[in-house]
Amino acid sequence: MWSEVTQRFPLLQEIFGRQPAASAGRRPEGGPSKGMVITICVLISTLLWLTFTLQELYTATLELPVKITNLPADQALAVAPPATVRVQVRGEGYPLVQLYFNPPSLTLDARQERIDLSTVDLVLPRGVIVESITPPIIELRKEPRVERRLPVALRVTLETPPTHDLLYPPRLEPDSVTVSGAASILQNLTAWPTVSMRLTDVRDVVKLRVPLADTLHTLVTVFPEAIWLYAQAVPFTEGVRELPVRVTGIPPTERAVTLEPSVVRVQFRVPLAQYEAAMQAPDFYATVSYETIRTDTTGRVRPLVHLPEGVVLRDLAVSPPVLRYYNVLMP
Repeated sequence: MWSEVTQRFPLLQEIFGRQPAASAGRRPEGGPSKGMVITICVLISTLLWLTFTLQELYTATLELPVKITNLPADQALAVAPPATVRVQVRGEGYPLVQLYFNPPSLTLDARQERIDLSTVDLVLPRGVIVESITPPIIELRKEPRVERRLPVALRVTLETPPTHDLLYPPRLEPDSVTVSGAASILQNLTAWPTVSMRLTDVRDVVKLRVPLADTLHTLVTVFPEAIWLYAQAVPFTEGVRELPVRVTGIPPTERAVTLEPSVVRVQFRVPLAQYEAAMQAPDFYATVSYETIRTDTTGRVRPLVHLPEGVVLRDLAVSPPVLRYYNVLMP
């Protein structure tokens, strides 16, 4: 067998050396092993099979991407053309394999309203012919191009650990973008979203470039294509204060109103750096308006907590949530 292989492929003889006659069932020193010979035969057989197979004619169906060109600057597409078209081609195996891994674009001239795809030139390897295209015709519906300014809809989730929280709501820069496209499309838009993102374990300052979503890229252009997100997470702690409740707006002709109880307990979360300010702020108090008491029919009113200026408070819980009252003279 080895002699037949080396006769057909002389290069193997040069690689492995001349095969002498075997004696006593042993492989002569310097000759190829039986396993190596079998491996080379299999590789050669596979190469020959591929060579002859790829020279045969086949029919294949390809998905070719669609590209729009020559769209007038004052016009915009009102309906998106198909992203791809299905093309059935026939040719030898090798060029079809090339097309499968590197399909050409189908370029459409947007100056036309109705395009017969059978007339569109496709750059195909030699010997490959087009048998059919689906859809056979594409219509390009166009409208005058308009511009609008839209707010940015943030789709970024910032997750902080239980010990932290965002100091202020995230800030966007810019917070609005310019969109351009057909009037029939833009009139239904109220905001332009960013891509969806999730940031976990946020504990410090965040400065992040966030791309805008590109769901209408064939119909609408957006400027800029990304915005900057700024946020800051800081450590928070819990605080509790006992706040006296004031009755405001009592007319001079009326008797004083007594609340029961007259003090509420307010539990809150506050940045660690502002804890002392929250515990000592004089403008941190609770009130009930006389008008609320006068118009009440339940015998209980809900106090309104006034937050101190310059202090960030979160998750306020007031106990008790409602107060009783008496000694009110109705007019």
